Amino acid sequence: MQGSRGAEQLEFFIGSLRGLIPDGHVLARVDRVLDLSWLRAEVTDLYCPDNGRPGIDPEVAVRLMLAGFLLGIVHDRKLMREAHVNVAIRGFRSRRPSARSLEPDAYPSTLG
Repeated sequence: MQGSRGAEQLEFFIGSLRGLIPDGHVLARVDRVLDLSWLRAEVTDLYCPDNGRPGIDPEVAVRLMLAGFLLGIVHDRKLMREAHVNVAIRGFRSRRPSARSLEPDAYPSTLG
């Protein structure tokens, strides 16, 4: 029996999304040498621990801005739209490329 995919049926994918990013891609090359593990400790005192809405992870914010610079995406809203669909940006932005991107309407003035 031939099946058809309905609108509600999810795509089935086995494997790593990182495997879809070529080793020579500019973001893959930068990701191999970029270490931002020090960043969180440097900016911790700039965030209020008990007031306001949750901030964007500083490493994710820097990685997104760097990806935009390297790919020539100068507008934050366009960068956020690209981060939703571009596997290379998703992989560079996060250690888990399958993680959901930041919602574009959640941060209207900063990276959104």
